[in-house]
Amino acid sequence: MTKVYDIQRSKLRWLMALVMLFSLVPSALLLTVGVLVLVLGHATKDVVFGVLILGLASTLLGGVVATVLYVRRETTVARLQTEFVSKVSHDLRTPLTSIRLFVETLQEGRLRDPDKVQQALDVIAMETSRLSAMINRLLGWARMEAGRRIYRMELESPHRVVETALAAFEPQRLTADVTLEKQVEPDLPLVRIDLHAMSEALLNLLQNAFHYTGPQKHIRVSCRRYGKQVAIAVADNGPGIAKKDQKRIFEKFYRVARDDAPLQVQGSGLGLAMVHHIVRAHGGLTRVESELGRGATFTIYLPAAAPAEGR
Repeated sequence: MTKVYDIQRSKLRWLMALVMLFSLVPSALLLTVGVLVLVLGHATKDVVFGVLILGLASTLLGGVVATVLYVRRETTVARLQTEFVSKVSHDLRTPLTSIRLFVETLQEGRLRDPDKVQQALDVIAMETSRLSAMINRLLGWARMEAGRRIYRMELESPHRVVETALAAFEPQRLTADVTLEKQVEPDLPLVRIDLHAMSEALLNLLQNAFHYTGPQKHIRVSCRRYGKQVAIAVADNGPGIAKKDQKRIFEKFYRVARDDAPLQVQGSGLGLAMVHHIVRAHGGLTRVESELGRGATFTIYLPAAAPAEGR
């Protein structure tokens, strides 16, 4: 992976050099000519030509800057996609290896004890379920990217969204020491949402809070009215997120990497991007507030339904 990345950077440097040679140098010359025409010229036509030359040079420089920024962004996305494919391939290979190992063991009859056979079957079932969930996640993201995901909007209580997500999160919560706090204001307005999709988004935030906190996990889920919106927030006591990462954390494939973090969480970098996509499809916003060493709070803002809609 390092070699591929170095090649990409090398190609990018050569591209930047060519852009500077064939674009920036002519732009600089045009600017110089334009300034000289304006300074030395006295006739009206000289002033007009000077302004036109300066305008042409400015436009060319603007185009060069925009092109460079676009190329750098696309190069970064391409690199992240390459890393994503490599990571997903590894993640898919892991459960497949376990499944194949236990299937071969059972086929060869090496397990005679019924309890051992049952344990092997339980592992196969668990790994199959994990593999299925990963594939469904990838397919779900592909549908989102292609604009083919269908949302069935209905008026729902925000309390039901929270309860549905917490119910799905319960099995994972029982596997570790988690203090879960729930704060839901009474008499919240209804929201027009796809309950399954919004619960999925909230569950993603809960799972992030679970993975990015240490052994003593404290997660707080709150739901309150915020002007004409309903705010659903998930706060944790994790290591926090740097300001520079907060600007990009909802981008696809982007993952926060910190050398001083107590644990590096494995993942595809799609979870928060999916949350952002789902919430945006509902006309809402997703925000993060965090300081290093003080945890993070992710908030989903959804438009509250008008009183007439809830009748």
